[in-house]
Amino acid sequence: MPLLLPYIIILLSVLALLRNRTNRTSKKNQDSFWEKEQRANHTRKQDISGLDYIQIPLDTFPIGRFTDEKLTSLEQTLTSLSNRKILNLSGISNTDLKLQYGAANLPVLSECDANFTLLARTITAYGERLAELGHWKEAILILEFGIQCKTDLSKNYTLLGTLYRDHDDSAKIQQLVEIVQNMDLLLKDSILQQLLQ
Repeated sequence: MPLLLPYIIILLSVLALLRNRTNRTSKKNQDSFWEKEQRANHTRKQDISGLDYIQIPLDTFPIGRFTDEKLTSLEQTLTSLSNRKILNLSGISNTDLKLQYGAANLPVLSECDANFTLLARTITAYGERLAELGHWKEAILILEFGIQCKTDLSKNYTLLGTLYRDHDDSAKIQQLVEIVQNMDLLLKDSILQQLLQ
């Protein structure tokens, strides 16, 4: 036991040093966060009228062309969204939004982002339903719009890839693969794996 005592003391000392270092790093990160948050809360309101708002091209969509209750409901949602401001703010924290555009704009920007989330879900569901009903050209049109909006829903990409594959459009699959490779998507690897099958 006396032979082990120096090693135990050294081990405990190393562990204490590591714990102290971790605590200092954590405190430094926390202090940095709160400093940034404080600056963000005091940032003046900026003009957000020139942001890249998403416009829904309803005139190119097959709105009202097919009789289906689910399609009608999704089309009503899209029509309603077309009258709202929509922004894809995925991956941007509230603190960064406040720093860039001012704290007073956060509620408006949050609403624009919520509208985008609803749009992304609706587009994917609309494309999926059109495909289920056999309207594959229209489904492709809708899902391609989702890609233009930089949706982060993996189903939009995989369903579009399936439609391209089913209709022998390998060039479009390759374009889709390149788009996904250049995006920061949570399920990027899984999407690519499905597209490259």
